Amino acid sequence: MEPSRGAGTPGAGVAIIALAAATLPMVTRDSYYLDVATTILMNLTLTMSFRLQISTGQINMAHISFMGIGAYASALLVTRVGLSFWASLWIGPLVAAVLAVPIGSVALRVTGPYYFLITFAFSEVVRLIFNNFFEALFGGPSGLVGIPKPDRLLGLAFEGKLELYRLMAVLCVGVAIVLVRLEYSRFGLTAGAIRQADLLAETLGVDVFRYKLATFVLGSFVAGLAGVFFAHFRQVLHSSDFGLEPMVLLVVFTVIGGTGSVWGPVVGTVLMTVASELLRELHRYEILVFGAVLILTMLFAPEGLVALPGTARRLLRRLFGRTTEEAGAGLAS
Repeated sequence: MEPSRGAGTPGAGVAIIALAAATLPMVTRDSYYLDVATTILMNLTLTMSFRLQISTGQINMAHISFMGIGAYASALLVTRVGLSFWASLWIGPLVAAVLAVPIGSVALRVTGPYYFLITFAFSEVVRLIFNNFFEALFGGPSGLVGIPKPDRLLGLAFEGKLELYRLMAVLCVGVAIVLVRLEYSRFGLTAGAIRQADLLAETLGVDVFRYKLATFVLGSFVAGLAGVFFAHFRQVLHSSDFGLEPMVLLVVFTVIGGTGSVWGPVVGTVLMTVASELLRELHRYEILVFGAVLILTMLFAPEGLVALPGTARRLLRRLFGRTTEEAGAGLAS
């Protein structure tokens, strides 16, 4: 059954994200907390775009690769071609989206394990190209270093943690507005119908392939946007940044939060990114811990953490309803 979309809440949800992002600098300007908050917003942009692709029922294991394509494209355009960051901020995602068209056109012709294998194979090809080929261009195993921070815009500098945090906050809120509007539009309703029964949707006249390709390309564009910021925020790129482990974490963040709601990635990303920071000293066991959390979530909260309040309300309603019935039976006797 399709989880409730929470009609009437899209504007409030975006407002909460924007308010929280605007409030943090008033609470603290410590560089560590700003760095963590910036990472959360960057991860949130990525997971929301990934959830957009999942909305049609497909898990794209190459999603992190499109983030890498956007990151490397922007870094090369700025360092080798001499373009401004503000130009590459849009060109990088466009490169990712353009490459997503042929890949999606092939992968979306199949379903199930075949789709998984095609996207996973593409992800490995991209990683190997970044790591083993064109070392003079991509930096090879040493990575691409010396990536500059965003240049000035209207007299504003983006050198410090606070300025970069604010830039990421603007990008994240902008992406959230677009994706939430899509979720609560005819497009989102159609995507949900495709996820539940694509054959039935097709018999009703829905161009299933076109919708799936549209979500694939748009999700890849947003992933590329997150990648552009990642490159100029970290100022160094390695192929391992876009390999299997970060892709698994992306899936974990999204699924734990809940894929049935656009707010699932918000909950999962915030909680799991904070948990990742707390487990920094146990980094080698991080995947094991997250795997255990994922298994427990699937067992006891299959709709994700975002659905827990609704589940709790239903349980309380049943409990109090049963208590009321028992009390009524006792009085009648």
